[in-house]
Amino acid sequence: KDRLEESHRVNLGLQEEKEKLTEQVTIAAQLDATNIDMSILNKRNKVTKKIKDCKTIQVGFRIARNVTATNGQRTLYVRIQTPSGEVLKGGTFPYENRQIEYSMKKLVEYSGEEVAVLTYWEVKEYLSAGDYRVSIFADGSMIGTKTFSFK
Repeated sequence: KDRLEESHRVNLGLQEEKEKLTEQVTIAAQLDATNIDMSILNKRNKVTKKIKDCKTIQVGFRIARNVTATNGQRTLYVRIQTPSGEVLKGGTFPYENRQIEYSMKKLVEYSGEEVAVLTYWEVKEYLSAGDYRVSIFADGSMIGTKTFSFK
């Protein structure tokens, strides 16, 4: 009876350890967006500093090398929030058990190596000067965010 109880305790301990390791592998396999950059382009597709001249928003970033992440096609969602907190709308996607808005989405082939990604948003509304927040999502997680100021 004592050996059975001891065996049961060991099994519970091993199961808890397995759950922790599975969680660590999941976190390690998560993609990471680096070198996030947001540029505003004028009607000639040249970078401009004034938001009033903006016709296109360009968001570029790199998906970092990660050998533990699974390879294959990934859908990346880019969300741009204006200084007033509104999202430049392109559609919705699932995030943390709800639907949230994204501005742009891009399908990329991920092979475990670093990948450069460029996305574009055509401006159809008035944009005000201030801080714009770019957030990037993949596989149900936020993989990068950065804030940019425009005059």
